Order: sequence, then structure tokens, then C-alpha cells
Amino acid sequence: MSNSRYSAQSMEAVDPLETMPPAKKSMVIFFLVDTSKSMEGSKLESLNKVMGDILPELIGVGEAGTDVKAAVMSFSSGCEWITPEPVLIEEFQRWENLTADGVTDLGEACEELAAKLSRNAFLRSPSLSYAPVIFLITDGYPTDNYKKGFEMLKRNRWFQYGLKIALAIGSNVDMDVLREFTDDEELVLQACGAEMLKKLVREIAVTSSKIGSTSMTLTDARGERSLEDVAGAKKEQMIEAVQEMKQDILGVDDLSDLSDLDIEFDEGW
Repeated sequence: MSNSRYSAQSMEAVDPLETMPPAKKSMVIFFLVDTSKSMEGSKLESLNKVMGDILPELIGVGEAGTDVKAAVMSFSSGCEWITPEPVLIEEFQRWENLTADGVTDLGEACEELAAKLSRNAFLRSPSLSYAPVIFLITDGYPTDNYKKGFEMLKRNRWFQYGLKIALAIGSNVDMDVLREFTDDEELVLQACGAEMLKKLVREIAVTSSKIGSTSMTLTDARGERSLEDVAGAKKEQMIEAVQEMKQDILGVDDLSDLSDLDIEFDEGW
């Protein structure tokens, strides 16, 4: 009898929830990569190289208790997920080189992204997920109805709260489209050549992953902060980081100053 009572008391004293490891939060960084025909050659070669190089650098960028995942889409004539679903960075350490062909169906890519930014698709645990980072890389002009894709994305709450960054490769890019995508010209950068591309992709990927996967308290001195406030705070951090990149990597404070640099635009392609 005494043994039975002891066992029962022991079982009551142990809260099964306390024996379970705390649930991890996750953050997905989406890479939307233009693989149209105009990317063929050194542009895509440089991008493939740096993507392979940065994957190890993304391990451990999230704070403790956070899983950082990657999801990669290529778009040209249509779009394709290179990762069928988001993959833990620790398990995504081999980059398969992308190839270039076709046109630039950015609108279709955005529609597909909007479909995956859902608890029924790539973000299955919304209560345990940080808003995503969405990194668009392109060298040209959309060849389809990109407005329709943008409209779908802007109705998506994950997209609204996520960090959006765009990188233009070369000078033949519709910068207005990229500003519309990010909804802030400060989050649009431009790579003039292969070395600049490598530096910017590395810095953007690592920095945005760190910011996106950092928890921010939902309360402050004024009371509870809204999701919009948290998203806004992360955006401000990213803007500050981008301004530093412009100074350190591009050597300018503003993209309009690029015309004054003593370089040939698109040097190295």
C-alpha cells in the first residue's frame, strides 16, 4: 500500500508539460531568384557561388530556441520551388546550381509565394513562427502581369509583417517595381558587378536572418505592442543595416550617388 501511495504521489508531483522541451519557434527566409535568360553567364555563376558559400554562415544566426529555415524559388518562364518545403539551415548545406533560360514571370512567382505564405502550406505553425524574410533577386523587368501578383501578396498578412528586401543585379532593372515590392526604397539595393553582388547577397542574407529571427517583447512602457509595431521595429533595424551596407560595400550614402562613382556600371559581368 505504501509503495502504491508513493508511486501515485510521485506521478502527481511531476507535471508532464515540464518534462517536455519548450517548443521551438521558426523563421523562414525566402529566396526568390530570377533565372531568366538575361541572368546567364557570370551573373548567375556569381550568385550560385555566393549562395553556396553563405549557407554555413546562416547556421546559428537565430537566437536560442529558434530554428531558421530556407525556402528557395527560381522564376523565369513560370516558377519552381527548389525546396519543396522550408528546410532547416543545418540540413540545407548543399546548393544546387541554378541555370538560366526563359523570360521573367515575376507576377506568377508572387502568386505562388502568396499561396505558400499560409498555415496550410509553408507556415504550418503560425503561433510558433516569426514573420518571414523575403529576399528578391532580379536583373530585369517583369514580363507578365506582376501587378496581380503584388496585389495578392499585399493582402497576405505574413507578407505584410515580413521583412522584404530586393537586390537589383546590374543597371537594366525596373527599380520602381522593386520599390513597390518592398514598399520602401531604403530596402532596395543594386549590385554593379560580380564582387559587389557577392558581398551584398552575403550581408543581406545573414543580417536579415538575424533580425527576422530575433524575438521582440510584445509589451513596452505603454502596454502591449501590436504585431505591426514589432514588424515596424524589425524593418527599422533592417533599414539601418542596409544604410551601413551602402556605406561599407557601395561606398555611398544613397543609391543615386552611384552615378558619381568612378566605375563602369555592370563592371565584371
